[in-house]
Amino acid sequence: MKNIFLCFLFITATVCAQKTINNYAYVVVPDQFSFQDSRDQYQLNSLTRYLFEKEGMKVFWDTEKIPQEYVMLNCAGLKLKMNKKSSMFRSKLDFDLMDCYNNVVFTSELGSSSEKEFQKGYQESIRNAFVSFTALDYTYTGQPAAEVPVPIAATVAKVKTPVVIGTTMVYANDSNLSIELTLTGGSYIGKVKSSQSIDYLEGDVICKLFKSSLPNVFKAQWKDSYGNFINTIAYFDEQGVMHIDFSAPTGITTMKFTKQ
Repeated sequence: MKNIFLCFLFITATVCAQKTINNYAYVVVPDQFSFQDSRDQYQLNSLTRYLFEKEGMKVFWDTEKIPQEYVMLNCAGLKLKMNKKSSMFRSKLDFDLMDCYNNVVFTSELGSSSEKEFQKGYQESIRNAFVSFTALDYTYTGQPAAEVPVPIAATVAKVKTPVVIGTTMVYANDSNLSIELTLTGGSYIGKVKSSQSIDYLEGDVICKLFKSSLPNVFKAQWKDSYGNFINTIAYFDEQGVMHIDFSAPTGITTMKFTKQ
């Protein structure tokens, strides 16, 4: 049986060192803030979600599972923390947006209201605080990159000859995403053959694989759900299964595609 060794590849991506609000794909909103007695009390959480969605930002509740296509993006989500700063006569709120390392990326202006009714007062405060986010004119522009080495671990088969991929082969994963790989000018172009996701249409180019100095290992570009290509790595194990690695806040995640 062929030996298997663990090879650590360091891929350098050329991108900006600093992220802006436009580099974040989604925000996670709690369905209950720390000062609330119940979920969505006074409809504050629903209102917050609505305001972000109105600005074109994808929103998830903190109680729901984030889809894999967003998890695969490198630290592309923000967490919202709502802060109550009310006084005796005024409702006052502001909010922080934090990245996957709990760094504060954005703090809103303080929103306030003199409304005595709790629901009206808090809702008006949130709307007033949100004006400062609206002023940012949010538009998701995709992932930046820095001149930093990103370690990606790949288990590579220690074989004398590379796994034969062929000039045109079809691979599919457990989510019924089917890709047709075609050899073009020394690299492989992957096009969607079939998909259950509305983000990928038949015939779309979804990935590009470029040869590296290691057998069965390719520098890769993968198209995310926003149509942006992100740099990653692809490799084939001894059984010919294609692995695509992605950096995520919790570590490296892998999508596996088997030959059809």
